[in-house]
Amino acid sequence: MLVSVRSRGRAWPAVLADMIEGVVRANDLPPHEAARLRNELWQATEDIDAAATAENRELPLAENTEVPQAA
Repeated sequence: MLVSVRSRGRAWPAVLADMIEGVVRANDLPPHEAARLRNELWQATEDIDAAATAENRELPLAENTEVPQAA
């Protein structure tokens, strides 16, 4: 399964939420395991969230960064 998340022009918390939900859905977890994993992933991303710019809260990528596409 491939999960894609658009980051450009979106608030960082929305991007992060989509990334976490993509991991949960890709693993097809039962509800109680999905909730546990979401909690663990949110806790694990606290440092990443701090790295997002305080001004616009977007994913901190260089302006012309290219992201490789899956084949």
